[in-house]
Amino acid sequence: MPRRMEVPDFANPRGGTKHYKRFRGLDYLGDETQIDDGRSPRAINMIADEGGFPERRYGWRTICTFAAETAEDDAEESQQAAEAAAGTSADGESGAEQPTEPEETEPEPIAGIFAFENDEDEENRTFLIHAGSTLYKVKLDADYALVEDSKESLLSDLHTGGRSQGFYMNGKLYIMTGAEYIVYDGEEAARVTDDTAYAPLTSYQRQPTGGGEAYEAVNMLCKWRRNRFVADGSAKTFQLDVTEIDANTTPTASYFITGDSIPVQSYDAEKGTVTFASAPSAPENAGTSNIEIKFAKTTEDREKVLGCTIFAIYGLDGSGNRVFVSGNSEHGATEWFSGLSDPTYFPDINYSVVGSDDFPIVCYLKAQGELLIVKKDNRQEGTIWHHAGALVNDVATFPLKEGIPGYGAIAKYSAANLNDDPLYLSPRGVYAPTTTYYNNMQVRQLFCRSRRINPKLCKENGLADAVSAVWRGWYVLVLPNGNAYVADGNQERSENGYEWYYWTNIPAHVLCAHEQTLYFGTADGRLCKFNDDFVTGENEVLMKAYNDDGAPIHAEWATRLDTMDTPMQLKTMPKRGSGVHLKAYTRSTVEIWIRTEQDHGEMKKKIYADRLDFNDINFVRFTFSTAVNGMIPFVFKKKKWKAIQVLLISDALNEGFGVHAVVIRYFINKYAKR
Repeated sequence: MPRRMEVPDFANPRGGTKHYKRFRGLDYLGDETQIDDGRSPRAINMIADEGGFPERRYGWRTICTFAAETAEDDAEESQQAAEAAAGTSADGESGAEQPTEPEETEPEPIAGIFAFENDEDEENRTFLIHAGSTLYKVKLDADYALVEDSKESLLSDLHTGGRSQGFYMNGKLYIMTGAEYIVYDGEEAARVTDDTAYAPLTSYQRQPTGGGEAYEAVNMLCKWRRNRFVADGSAKTFQLDVTEIDANTTPTASYFITGDSIPVQSYDAEKGTVTFASAPSAPENAGTSNIEIKFAKTTEDREKVLGCTIFAIYGLDGSGNRVFVSGNSEHGATEWFSGLSDPTYFPDINYSVVGSDDFPIVCYLKAQGELLIVKKDNRQEGTIWHHAGALVNDVATFPLKEGIPGYGAIAKYSAANLNDDPLYLSPRGVYAPTTTYYNNMQVRQLFCRSRRINPKLCKENGLADAVSAVWRGWYVLVLPNGNAYVADGNQERSENGYEWYYWTNIPAHVLCAHEQTLYFGTADGRLCKFNDDFVTGENEVLMKAYNDDGAPIHAEWATRLDTMDTPMQLKTMPKRGSGVHLKAYTRSTVEIWIRTEQDHGEMKKKIYADRLDFNDINFVRFTFSTAVNGMIPFVFKKKKWKAIQVLLISDALNEGFGVHAVVIRYFINKYAKR
């Protein structure tokens, strides 16, 4: 029986239409032909908008600069001052006013940016800037511009070469530079010294010959200590609770209830005794302390706290009433914590040695009521340790528990909480330690949140110097070369972590997120901020937001290199049926590039997605369109390709760029021969 055969109609080749939509972030994990349709293998300076669609990131601008005069300038000024005092000038003419040369300065790297939260100035914002060796106070107006004559030097001769950290407690700002400990009260900034730190009452109810009750521990930040005695009316010499006190510092004494001072006749530093000219009177209530002696005993403990470079605020039940500090290079695995609600009191008994001394503490995180300590990456011990506060015999304690092993931290300033997720940078990407409960058992796990970008991120140089901040629901991680990796916490997180984006030209040495705005300081002394404040009253972004200090922001978004599931057949994209759905802005210029498996891309068309905005009219590119969408056909043809990729590129200055969808219509031709 003859068979029936159908001959295909070669006049109408089969094909289809591919829609790329519901875009998400980057994917560097596999070959660009193997990723999901919604992700991009090549996106630069893009971020998701409120709906999750990629658009050009905000630009940034310089607010002010910080620079120090060179040594030559200082010498020249001294010489000019001396000549002026003598009534002569450099050319020998008495009283002649000479033209001055422009001052030569050298940039001061910005080590810290701190917004003062308890500012009473309602019109302006007060910031403290640690630049070079100087701590400055500046004020920014409502438009984030520097208020005229507001730059003020508060402290000088500070530690340079590092990054400073700051925290608030009791209405004051405390700053750690790695060598100094500074407090700012809204008016003045000063170093925390022996005279301003808390002097502990180490014992009370002492008899002139000794004894009594031990009370507060020695303060590591203060050489001063206090002892209280019960005078008997006849004894002139009183024995302190320690010997070998400071020989060059005279103790002081007083009736601590009335405050009346008692003259000290002499003291024996080696024996730790204080002698009065006449015997202090006995208390009216027998057996109660009435005499307080304040004396000095200097130790080396102060430098341990001053050398710390990281901190965490933590307390019982997660309350923020104590300061934990660490990061001292000479005591890398040790941490210290302060007394209750007093950052100037660090009892010498309040410390923990976390694991071995061979691997230092790198950063702190907080999660689910616990304080997490992340040590340097190693394969010898647990890298995540846990504090949970407990009250034992009415004394606050913070037992230390070893957590899970795994990748430790590499960058001490990479730690931040994105929503409720604690993140830090390891040599193998960004990780998050988590705690869950299964069958009433506590299960600790360590998850990688950056799996899709690790092939690029982990090859970057300078990971140890990365800095981070959380801004507008994004975890922004900036490297020393100006590259930034941004995790979007506003989108749903998957098993492979967050949706990530890649930015360039972010020269941040330090970051500071404050009131939904991100500031950063550069190594060449510039205080900068992102342009997220350039919006209309309806919260529409102005085009002047899209530049980096006046330079255009190069932005790209690319689809996957797509074979249309037929990698061994040649295909043709006809002239009709393909196009791009762009987000319309006041001005938006986009180049359409087409790339195939055989080339690196070819620019096919430059298009505009402009719309009329009465706040910003350009008569050179005037349009009557007010639509927020730009649906633009390609109207060009591409033949004989196995795989195709659409690249949308924008290098325009002060223009927006965003994409909603890309459509490719294609026909399948013959099988490829090579």
